[in-house]
Amino acid sequence: MAPIITLTTDFGTQDGFVAQMKGVILQINQSVLLVDVTHDIPPFSVMEGALVIRGLSRYFSPGTIHIGVVDPGVGSHRRGIVLCAGKQFYVGPDNGLFSWLPGQKNSWEIREIQNPEFVSPNPHPTFHGRDVFAPVAAHLSTSRCFSEVGPVVNDPVTLSIPEARKTDAGIEGQVIHIDRFGNLCCNIEARMLTTPVHTVKAGNSAIKGISSFFGQVPKGEPLALINSFGLMEIAVNCGDASRVLGITIGDRVSVWWA
Repeated sequence: MAPIITLTTDFGTQDGFVAQMKGVILQINQSVLLVDVTHDIPPFSVMEGALVIRGLSRYFSPGTIHIGVVDPGVGSHRRGIVLCAGKQFYVGPDNGLFSWLPGQKNSWEIREIQNPEFVSPNPHPTFHGRDVFAPVAAHLSTSRCFSEVGPVVNDPVTLSIPEARKTDAGIEGQVIHIDRFGNLCCNIEARMLTTPVHTVKAGNSAIKGISSFFGQVPKGEPLALINSFGLMEIAVNCGDASRVLGITIGDRVSVWWA
């Protein structure tokens, strides 16, 4: 089976940056299978990149290499790293982009990218995606040893991800991501819903219970459901919840028990 490398970036697709990364990878390993996850992460939004990358691992086989580049600190003293978790690898900046992966953090192994054999000569200070992270991923796909990348990192940068809070009345959380449909992804995990939900309050809307899918409410009506990330989501059937409800990232969401 061909080795798999996925790419998640905030580069967009109009400037050719992603194609340059792919060219570097294919020069090193022509047999690799490249998978574009998305290149439409909002510019510099490490939190939203972390959420997308969090959802990848369960759908890819062991040995998959994930490149993540949402890197407002490119060219600074921030480290480049490779993280090994659950027999998969994550290559990118040490800025918290990989801090929301599933599994136990004490089982991760992280190494700083320091071996010059793994990167392009004279990497450009503003394009580590092409000159550092792409070649590192490509070399790993040729079965180069993970330990060759560089020294172990014991103090990776982690995001301060807002945690939902349980109360006697329910759960207090907030919106952490808005997808291209305008659906509002919250930091309330499905496992937290241990009691039947009576009402979900978001902005000025009070939504009754948890739906299983969008069409359970009439078109134009809001609903709450558990999305494919395993997180609670506020949506409007065939509509843009962010616009219709006037809600944005960071706004409060409350769950009230029956």
